Amino acid sequence: MKLKGQTFEIFGVVILGVSLMALLFFLGFFSVKGYSQSAQALTDRQDDESFKAGVNSILYTTEPKTGKNLNELLGIAARSGNTTIYFGPGVGDVDVRKELEWRFDAIYGKGNWYLRIPFPNITADVQIVTVVDTSASMCNEIKTLVTDVPGVLERLRDKGKKAEMTMFLLGAPECCIKDESGNTVPFDIYKYAKNTEYFHIASMPQEYKGTVCKNACGADGSSDEDWGDGINCALLMGPYKGPGEFGWRENVVKVAIPISDELPGGIECGCPSGTARKNFDAGLKKAIEDGVYVFAFRGESCGYITPLRDGQCSNEDIGSERPEYCRCARGPLLDWMTDISNQTGGKMYNLTDVVASSDSIEKIISSIQPNRVPYLEAGTVIPKNKDINSVTNILPVPIMGKYVEIYVYHWNSN
Repeated sequence: MKLKGQTFEIFGVVILGVSLMALLFFLGFFSVKGYSQSAQALTDRQDDESFKAGVNSILYTTEPKTGKNLNELLGIAARSGNTTIYFGPGVGDVDVRKELEWRFDAIYGKGNWYLRIPFPNITADVQIVTVVDTSASMCNEIKTLVTDVPGVLERLRDKGKKAEMTMFLLGAPECCIKDESGNTVPFDIYKYAKNTEYFHIASMPQEYKGTVCKNACGADGSSDEDWGDGINCALLMGPYKGPGEFGWRENVVKVAIPISDELPGGIECGCPSGTARKNFDAGLKKAIEDGVYVFAFRGESCGYITPLRDGQCSNEDIGSERPEYCRCARGPLLDWMTDISNQTGGKMYNLTDVVASSDSIEKIISSIQPNRVPYLEAGTVIPKNKDINSVTNILPVPIMGKYVEIYVYHWNSN
């Protein structure tokens, strides 16, 4: 009996040992399997976080010419709808796509990544400065502009076209118009001007921060026709912001409209002249540098005008008394205004009818929008049959309530 009991005891120990071994085997097996799964999950997480950190490190690197990081530049690009941004004559153009490409190539290798940023569909605000020749031959055009344009701007804003205008007068108009009764009376511009929140009249100063704004080509008063230097100063000053304060807002479409029937500075000293060309080139150069659309409005110095002389309204026939004025308006003035408009992406308008001035401004505002691209795309098309890492970041856009998403993908070349 004693031997039998010992045998069962040993057998029980053996069974217990085998059971323990089996239990340890299964525990070990599942533990290794769980460990393997956990290790793989950790590896995947590490890859994702590493990729995300790498993308963030690129987006927050600083572009040396502008002092802005890539995130900021991409936001500006999304706002402007263009992958190339102009930062003025001191910096020039910055190609945001190229700045991204060489950085991503350096980190992830050429052909191993792809990114895409859909740009928002934004209708840009339009700010307009007009520079108006205030000689007697422009009297009717000035009256029409100050009377009708405020209503044009309000109608367009009701349609979603956010536009505003500052009209710079090169002088004080000394001319006569017909009143409601048909009588010829001195023109008081402030009787007709309708300054509103979006339309303002300002007198062009003789100079602005050391820059000459009105340069006489001939006799006294001919500076009231210098729309070349006038454009230069209007772009330096910017639109009206408040009493005695001027300046452009950021991220707007800039438009300049010179309105005249003579060459810059007048044609008293010849048509054309070196002074007139110098004045013209000042406005053209500034418009090109600042990316401003110029829409030149050309009148004709022909027919009857009614200047105000010594407080009395008089009649003069420019066409017969000074035929060179007509020839200049139809020759060099036509060529120069066409040139400045074409070189800046605008269009020249002929003021054959005084009503055409306000109608043309409405057409300009209705149509003018910068050429926008729908997205920024860089890198290589995503391949098939590859393990793809991806990350999506929020990209701030410098406009209230707007943002875009940037999608970045990476894969190994093996």
